Amino acid sequence: MRRSVVIVITVAVGLLTVSGCRQKEAADDIAGATSAQCFAERSMLEQAIEAYLILEGSLPTSEATMVPAYLRIESVYLDIDAKGNVIPAPNSGCT
Repeated sequence: MRRSVVIVITVAVGLLTVSGCRQKEAADDIAGATSAQCFAERSMLEQAIEAYLILEGSLPTSEATMVPAYLRIESVYLDIDAKGNVIPAPNSGCT
């Protein structure tokens, strides 16, 4: 019984370790962003900006102003400029 509990816990920890989302600080290779990652991030960020505009009455000037109410974390691939436009993050590989 004890051995099976140890196995279950070990497997669960392993699955959680490999399945977690990477945060901005932990992203070690953002230069290799795929077009699918860039597209998904852009879509999510544009929707968050739209919601922010509707609810706040102005465009956000940075991603930080949208966390955590509109975004869970800041994007590693894209940024927001001072006018609320979505732009590629430096060296992200996104266009």
